[in-house]
Amino acid sequence: MSIFENLILNGIEANVMKVISPHGGPTRERQMLAKRFARRMSTDDFYCRRTVSYQGNRKEPGLRWMKYKEGFSKQLAQTLIETEKPKTVLDPFAGICTTPLVASSKGLQANGIEIMPIGVLAGKAMAEAANGLSRGKFVHQAHALLKEIRTRQSATHYSFPHVRITEGAFSPGTEKEIARARRFLANLEDNGIRLLLELACVSVLEAASYTRKDGQYLRWDRRASRSLRSSVDLGPIPKFSDALEERINEIEEDISALKSQFGGACPTLITGSCLDTLKDFQTDSIDLVITSPPYANRYDYTRTYALELAWLGFDQDGFSTLRQRLLSATVENKTKRNILNDIYRPNRSCLNHAIQMYEGQGAIHEVLNILRSHAHELSNKNVLTLIEQYFFEMAVVISELGRIVRPGGVVYMVNDNVQYHGEELPVDFMLSDFAESTGFQCTNIWKLARGKGNSSQQMARFGRREMRKCVYRWVQEGD
Repeated sequence: MSIFENLILNGIEANVMKVISPHGGPTRERQMLAKRFARRMSTDDFYCRRTVSYQGNRKEPGLRWMKYKEGFSKQLAQTLIETEKPKTVLDPFAGICTTPLVASSKGLQANGIEIMPIGVLAGKAMAEAANGLSRGKFVHQAHALLKEIRTRQSATHYSFPHVRITEGAFSPGTEKEIARARRFLANLEDNGIRLLLELACVSVLEAASYTRKDGQYLRWDRRASRSLRSSVDLGPIPKFSDALEERINEIEEDISALKSQFGGACPTLITGSCLDTLKDFQTDSIDLVITSPPYANRYDYTRTYALELAWLGFDQDGFSTLRQRLLSATVENKTKRNILNDIYRPNRSCLNHAIQMYEGQGAIHEVLNILRSHAHELSNKNVLTLIEQYFFEMAVVISELGRIVRPGGVVYMVNDNVQYHGEELPVDFMLSDFAESTGFQCTNIWKLARGKGNSSQQMARFGRREMRKCVYRWVQEGD
């Protein structure tokens, strides 16, 4: 190691070991984790915003159709697969299924698990477009769809199935166009083309609405026909048919490229929670995992993707059920302990191991104890439950990965550190500690050169503190 590299490493180590509690609470457990993992932390120009976020997919054929910010780039999945040379690949938080699509295109056994049905719809539509779909038939049906939408025929029976959070999202003219589109799709017999056209429709709902995704919430335009606490002017809002025509042109343009990039085989895509489904994978059956779980940042995807979920048939109860099945990352999530007890009733070894890891992880409880002593100051006391359940459920996921990843297999995980009420949770170290308790060795933690700032509320009280965004690499040592 050169003197220059040593200086960089020592600088990183000194930085990550500075754990400060603004409340004067204990930091010993977090300092111990920092001391243990700091030497495995480095920076690498490859791991940047472009590769570990949606930014790298904005111009990628297929992946650009659905604005799914929670994903990472095709370039990341492709590079990691080429580096590790696996035969079997899994993404348990698959998003729009970038990892399984890339893996299957290389002739690998590819699996993706995703609880948000919009992600699976996108993945299946891209796989369909890449594997056998007739471009000519698609263009013919797409033009027929646009023609029907632009007629003046009534289709009230197919009206958009609003729930409370979506009411008033569309102008009356857009409501009519959407109803005609839904009627056309309901009567379309070709399953593959219907899948692709439904994704096209769903992908432009936001653009044609009075809403925009904004972190934890939907931001509403002042023209929306509903009572609003605050609103903005979103500028010109296109007709649904015009936005759809633009998307259809993109899809038509991308089909040939998709056949080249993702053709050859379709991945196995499972709609559901990995907390339910990982137990069904055989022991030592996976060579490589590339994934990015939801972050512990209070984002509620049932809110930000409300329009898309409502289109797909989720009613009010469906929204509530899905929210509770998501990995616990919001203040509305309730404990899944009883549910997991039922899921693992036949064989509790992984669950018991996860419970032991969670209960024995001192850094998590160090932060929780400080926050409990300041519970009356928290903006929402359910933050405590969020932290408890997030790390417990991630312990279950990692325990299962320890079982199904073969000896010598590798896990790559993208995640953000977070803080609540000024107390930092070093998610990178906490989850890597779980991994090493499950038979993995954490070989690398790559820190992005630029992290994420804390919220304006926390910044006003505790000052600006940049939270690390990292990619971890764990290798299963096994027997």
